[in-house]
Amino acid sequence: MSTKSFGCIQLTYLINNSKDMQDLSTKQHFVGCDVSKDTLDLALYQPKTDYRKFEHVQISNDTEGFKQLLQWLKARKIKKNEVAIAFEHTGAYSIALAEWLHKKKITFNMLHPLDVKNACSRGRNKTDEVDAKFIADYAYTMREKLAPSGPEPKNIKHLRELRNERDLCVRCRASYLCQIKVQTEAQTIARMHKMVDFMTVQIHQIEEEIKKIIAADETIATNYHLLISIPGIGMVNAVNTIVATGNFTRFQTSRQYAKFCSVSPMAVQSGTSVHSGNHVCKKGHNELKATLSEAARSAIIHDPQLRHYYQRKRSQGKSHGCVMNAVKFKLICRMFAVIKRQQPYVNTECYRG
Repeated sequence: MSTKSFGCIQLTYLINNSKDMQDLSTKQHFVGCDVSKDTLDLALYQPKTDYRKFEHVQISNDTEGFKQLLQWLKARKIKKNEVAIAFEHTGAYSIALAEWLHKKKITFNMLHPLDVKNACSRGRNKTDEVDAKFIADYAYTMREKLAPSGPEPKNIKHLRELRNERDLCVRCRASYLCQIKVQTEAQTIARMHKMVDFMTVQIHQIEEEIKKIIAADETIATNYHLLISIPGIGMVNAVNTIVATGNFTRFQTSRQYAKFCSVSPMAVQSGTSVHSGNHVCKKGHNELKATLSEAARSAIIHDPQLRHYYQRKRSQGKSHGCVMNAVKFKLICRMFAVIKRQQPYVNTECYRG
């Protein structure tokens, strides 16, 4: 099973047909939904019919609209346990729908927008109605490779919100620190220093709240302490990894997570003329990659094993960026290893003769 994390919902994709894995192939009806700020466009898949001719209806994106969705299904004699509703993750606009469907025990799948875009073969028209119809067709076509999605656990969702709030405060604080350097008025500088001090206090308070949430959940606390036992991994990277992986439930291997973080290199080759070599793909979570970069810088200073690895690769002619990317991957592998073994990190260099 391969999974992707996007926003506050787990996006799940099946890559084999093992009998113990649940997919959408048992569903009899498929509904595509295009989510907007105020409206939801629904389209019902109809066999042996061009997707542009699927039945379509538009409802409001609120509780009243969700109730209309149930009425729309009942009018077509579609039971809740027979239908799967697919829609793209559009941030805050789709979370309310996902939580409502989960509460009503209606199967749904939140699709990654890039997956739908890459599979899209529609014509020139680009409307909400056309999008909903294509999503319905896509969900049916991929029914054996899509698994039901679900909302995040409460503690993970709270950690994500606090992490985002901390990031906002850090950016604001950095902005004021940059502006102070170019200001000339004493009063302006004094006010900016007050804002910096205020943001610093806010950051500390948020970090304390994050630690309380971690301590309140035994599983999260255990994994958190295992992660920070790795040289270079501190609170920020540990929390980011726990949030992004759903406390290590969304990714089975370190390579899957490395790809999600834009760390794994991708090959570009076609025929005999296109051979660009392996390069890091930029279609990933760049914020996670940025914090991993800070962890890698710390690791090559404080971890003798990674420091020697960095120096050896540089002496072989490898570029700084290439070697640092390899160090990031090693850190990801270590994070997944300590979680799998449920043992703190041990530097094996200490035991070599």
